[in-house]
Amino acid sequence: MAEDDDGDDDLAALAADGADDGDDAVDVGLPDPLPLEEDNPVEEVKMGVTRLQMLEYMVGRQWWRTSQQRIVFTTLMWATIFYIVVYRSEVPAAYSVQTALTTYVQTLVAHPGVSGTQLRTPGESSMSCRCGCRHVGGFPETSCSLDGQTEPFNFYARFPEALSEALVANNGGAFPPQSQEMAPMSWDSISTLEDVMMWVEFGFLPDVWGTVAAKVIRRPGLVLGRNLVIGGVRLRQTRAKLGAAACELKDGVSKWYQIECRSDEFSDASFAPSANTEVPETATEAFSPSRVASSGLGIYDALFDVERPLKTALDTAAYLRRHRWLSDATKSLQLQTLMLNAEGGTFVRIDISFEFGADGKLKRKVLANAIKPQPASASATDLLAELIWLCLVIILFLQEFYQIITLARAHEMHKYFRDFWNLLDWVSIIIGIAITVYTSMIDGQSSSLSKTVADLPRAPLPTGVDGQQYRDLWSKGIDDASFIYTLQAYLNLCLFWYSSVVTLRYLRCSLGQAKLTLIQLTLQDGFWDVLHFFLMFLVFLINFVVGGKALFGTELKEWSTIPEAISTALMIQMGSARFDEMYEVAPVNSHIWYWLFLLIMVFLMLNLLLVIIIEYFGTTRASAGETQGIPADIKATWKDFMWRLDWRRDLFSEGEYWACFTGDPYADLIEGLAANAKIDENMERAAERHCLGLRLGRKQMEDLSIEALSEKDNPGVGIVKSLELRKMGCDALTAEHLLDECRNWVNSEKSTSHLSQLNQVRTFVGLLRHSKEVLDKHCSRLEEGYVDDQDELEESLERLEGSVEFTFDGFVELTEQGIDSLAPAALGQGGEMKEKLAPMLEEFRSTRNASTGLRSAGFGNDNSMPPAIGY
Repeated sequence: MAEDDDGDDDLAALAADGADDGDDAVDVGLPDPLPLEEDNPVEEVKMGVTRLQMLEYMVGRQWWRTSQQRIVFTTLMWATIFYIVVYRSEVPAAYSVQTALTTYVQTLVAHPGVSGTQLRTPGESSMSCRCGCRHVGGFPETSCSLDGQTEPFNFYARFPEALSEALVANNGGAFPPQSQEMAPMSWDSISTLEDVMMWVEFGFLPDVWGTVAAKVIRRPGLVLGRNLVIGGVRLRQTRAKLGAAACELKDGVSKWYQIECRSDEFSDASFAPSANTEVPETATEAFSPSRVASSGLGIYDALFDVERPLKTALDTAAYLRRHRWLSDATKSLQLQTLMLNAEGGTFVRIDISFEFGADGKLKRKVLANAIKPQPASASATDLLAELIWLCLVIILFLQEFYQIITLARAHEMHKYFRDFWNLLDWVSIIIGIAITVYTSMIDGQSSSLSKTVADLPRAPLPTGVDGQQYRDLWSKGIDDASFIYTLQAYLNLCLFWYSSVVTLRYLRCSLGQAKLTLIQLTLQDGFWDVLHFFLMFLVFLINFVVGGKALFGTELKEWSTIPEAISTALMIQMGSARFDEMYEVAPVNSHIWYWLFLLIMVFLMLNLLLVIIIEYFGTTRASAGETQGIPADIKATWKDFMWRLDWRRDLFSEGEYWACFTGDPYADLIEGLAANAKIDENMERAAERHCLGLRLGRKQMEDLSIEALSEKDNPGVGIVKSLELRKMGCDALTAEHLLDECRNWVNSEKSTSHLSQLNQVRTFVGLLRHSKEVLDKHCSRLEEGYVDDQDELEESLERLEGSVEFTFDGFVELTEQGIDSLAPAALGQGGEMKEKLAPMLEEFRSTRNASTGLRSAGFGNDNSMPPAIGY
């Protein structure tokens, strides 16, 4: 009975275990879901800065400091050259003198009444004559008889020179009425060779000599009250050889033309007038080639001494005019003189030129050039600007020479020659040497001219003075002044190019500032595209220029020559169009030309240039990223300056006096970081070009990788530590300062960064990697939960197995012993259960053996679990 109770208890326990096991089977023990991470996997916050970032920061600051030194040097150089150009060139004084003397020349009026001389000689004058005639009674007694039988009539006639002079003498020296009359001749009315000589004889010479109507009104040679003529006035003409072969005509037409043409060959022969005329002394030399001219053949000089009476000059001028000193062979005439303005301390060269062109038109021009020699009392302080500038040029030369020696010893001269700015420095040095040479030559020539002027005699000239030698002396002074003016022109050209080179040096100085460097990189990257654009632009421009010249050049001056046509076309492109004049010449063609020009040259070409520049600037700015402006750089410089003061104060307090004044807290750090980052030669060259070189190189490396760079592949992306900086030679204070400043700089760069397409791809890849990591964590926790649940399930199965075995053992025992009970056997228990119990036990034992075999084969072992899903 007790055994039956134990069997019932086992069955109850088995049912309870089955219920418990069922509950355990339902509750698989899944882990709670993991919370999503809130941080952005792309903007991964690093605890430090990388070697490349630190190197980029330090190289940028070094470029900025170097640029400040260069800009101080360049500004000092520019200031001195600015002072020399503005205050040493005497441009305002030269302009005022030229304006005054040009106005003086152009307001002169020529007339015989001004000179007080006769326009014509008695033989050239028409004499008033009267003739008397009779029909009957013979000849009248005189031609003036008025006896009623004589019929007189009046007329003008020319007589032989002797007879004409006798008639004038008999008339008390008075010429016949209207024989000396001429219209007043102004500067604008000069149009022929004869007009030029008459303007000189009856206008210019009398006024320079200070004589009006044969009366002296001022000192001879004094012009405008302050400019005194030195020596005299020189007329210099250029003559060419005449010949029919020089005419650009066919033979038949040339014979019909019957006029000789001027050739390209200059004349070298004398053309003296007839020998039976009395030649003034100063006019004899005018018909022979010049003795003092150094410009070649074809030069003939007529000299007028201002220290001699006006009559001598007028006689010479009249003789030259009457004997056709200017003829068809004359190509040009220059009226030249040298003046001295004592108040301004300058020599003034006047050059009045007359060009006789092939078209028969006379071109007139007045030039007045001021030459200021160095004063005799000049001291070193007066030349302070020149001395400072010369010292700067010498310093620049020594810097370049030292750089060449240093690189030559290191066998790295290729680095020197591939740097454009070194070539620019040598150009500035060469131009500086040229400026020095020209300035020295001008000073020497000016001193020589001053000595020549001082040695000239003044009126009244001594009797022993050789007139020819005297004229050659002051004529040579005019040539010397012309040579000095030529030297000044070359000097001004050198000053212009030097100022341009100094401006380019400012571009070099701006390479230390990020935003200014962006502009230069835009011009540099887009140079070839802009160059090809200008080739196309030039083709279209020349087409419109040639078309405009063909359409309007015959009637409009601004289109008559190619240079003027180019200027006119460019003025139209800039908006200054004179369309009305073009319309009057060709109404239809002017509209076609004008609108095609606007559509192609203005709307198309200029906008295309603008697009090219904007595109390159946008690309360059996107490549470089956000950059700091000048205010931020100045703020950082001031902050670094104050920190350096504290650093040097600490060294001074520690007794490190030499290091305090000469030490550099950042010495050798750039080289050490470059070595640790293992940057290649391309990155090194980029860092030498400008302050953005390393940044562009770093971004290029990042662009070549779809994923972010790793320290394993590139040591430059490794985090730099304070210990690493201290090993390079800096102290702990400097290392911490650099890390803080660089970290702030990196954070400011990141805060303003803009995601490009590549960065967006990297963001997507980062999100995928982050999702994979989260999924791996979930799978790992699921695997851990499955293992724990399997262990609990095995324990439950073992307990269930034990309970079942115990129960069946009880059943076996019952079958063997039977059940003692007073109750009658129940339906179906009359032996049927005993018959079925033996097969059930056998089936249970086989099932138990199979279960035991599975567990012994490894079911439930962790290694038999399927692998977790991975990506």
